[in-house]
Amino acid sequence: MKRYSNRHLPRLITEISLAPLVDLVLVLMFVFVLAAPLLKNEPSLLSARGMRPQSAAVPAPQSSVRLFVFKDGSVTLDGAMLPRTNLPSALKELAAKRPEVGVELRMHRALDMQQLAEMMDMLKEAGVNRTAIATHADEP
Repeated sequence: MKRYSNRHLPRLITEISLAPLVDLVLVLMFVFVLAAPLLKNEPSLLSARGMRPQSAAVPAPQSSVRLFVFKDGSVTLDGAMLPRTNLPSALKELAAKRPEVGVELRMHRALDMQQLAEMMDMLKEAGVNRTAIATHADEP
């Protein structure tokens, strides 16, 4: 009978190096810390202004009215020219008659954002809850 030596048999390594495991955990933690703020549902612009976005359960408006604001400052509401000073009262009257109405605000693309913010504030004060914003290049 021949005798075999244990010298040439491969050794089984039973040690686990923790350094790669710790590196992997730190990289995953870093990725999730950076990705977590991006996964929020609430936009930061709305939360900064104190407004809450409408939930997805709010139905679409049954009817809509177009509000055009032209480059020279003139305004048309549903096709009728209005003086800019009469616009808040006309919007309040519209919101009182038809609370489910949506207003499609079409601003001239040459107007600045301050005027858009003023128009949105005017719509909010009038009680209009459903709005859409678009730009146009038409003249009155």
